[in-house]
Amino acid sequence: MTTPIETVIAPQRHIFLSPHYDDIALSAGGVAALLSANGRTPEIALIFGDHPDPNVPLTQFASDMHRDWGMSAEQVIAGRRHEESVASLTLGSCDRYLPFRDAIYRGDQYTSDPELFGTPKQGDAGVPAQIRAALPISDNDRGHLRVYAPLAVGHHVDHQLAFQTGLDMANDGWEVWFYEDLPYSLKPENAARRHPELTAHGLAPAVVIDVTSAWPKKIDAIMAYPSQLPTIFEQYVGVGSTREAIDEAMSTYARSVGDGTRAEEYWTLNG
Repeated sequence: MTTPIETVIAPQRHIFLSPHYDDIALSAGGVAALLSANGRTPEIALIFGDHPDPNVPLTQFASDMHRDWGMSAEQVIAGRRHEESVASLTLGSCDRYLPFRDAIYRGDQYTSDPELFGTPKQGDAGVPAQIRAALPISDNDRGHLRVYAPLAVGHHVDHQLAFQTGLDMANDGWEVWFYEDLPYSLKPENAARRHPELTAHGLAPAVVIDVTSAWPKKIDAIMAYPSQLPTIFEQYVGVGSTREAIDEAMSTYARSVGDGTRAEEYWTLNG
């Protein structure tokens, strides 16, 4: 059973914790577009999107990623912020840039895929509290604000840090809906590994939202990230990076969540 739109749009403010530039379009773009269509302005808190420290040399791992994206070190942040602005215009959202750097720019803590998708390093232990402090909210927003945070399906360290931020806020009484990380959730083995960990935290699926009416905008927003599409959909998902291939892969998953209807699923503390 899908959740009524009145429940979805009930809070006055909606802030999406986005570890990286494309995460909301991919994972929660349907709900973001629905909010905009119903008089709300979804705010995307772009967490790990700050410029690399010019005084810290890039690791080979970071340089290899830039090559895959088809951007130089000088172009990458400007290019990705341009992509983000196009996606936000499509979804009707606004961007809030937080002062944190992507894991690949945090020195030599993460220099391989096993490290990037492993346990966050000790040097990042204080980051969730710092993220929370950087959010443009105050105690006056309690009761009027919903926060959306990733479930960290796929175990990317930046997603885990954003998840912990959301979990800490939920345990502190804020309303937090946790979204499924896509494309990671497209692979059943990722969900099979992550779901027991989420259950141990007291989280459970609680909300299924019909996003059929917003689906074209969700796909439009995903297509606004051309630098990422080959890496995400060709290399990772294995379906190609044309609009048709992406729409089919995303639709297949969304219909599995919505029992035949394109939907997005959200988890909450204690369901």
